[in-house]
Amino acid sequence: EEENEAHLAMFATTDPIHFEDAVKSRKWRRAMDLEMEAINNNDTWVMTELPKGAKKVGVKWIYKTKFNENGEVDKYKARLVAKGYTQQHGVDHFEVFALVARMETIQLVIALATQRGRTVRCEVCIFTW
Repeated sequence: EEENEAHLAMFATTDPIHFEDAVKSRKWRRAMDLEMEAINNNDTWVMTELPKGAKKVGVKWIYKTKFNENGEVDKYKARLVAKGYTQQHGVDHFEVFALVARMETIQLVIALATQRGRTVRCEVCIFTW
């Protein structure tokens, strides 16, 4: 019965959809502050002048309540994402970069490298088995 209550609690929690709703809550403002700190600490963006004739790419906040294995709230996560879907290839950009890999992909690459006695290298670390 406890397990069912935990699952129901997960469905009962509603995450904000709009910034205007989230900003009214201290917990979501804190989550947004942490996201902005991470963006600044990681040098994710560089301020620059918008070239003449170019369009700005908008951003959107995404909010998600994270739960632990017991169904209790673990943390409130806010992500600031670019609205890249508003761009046209060949007009607004010419290359596509996917800077985030799924954990399953990383595990697969490491497993294959291990199986073949190879070394996996990245910018921040070297895995050797």
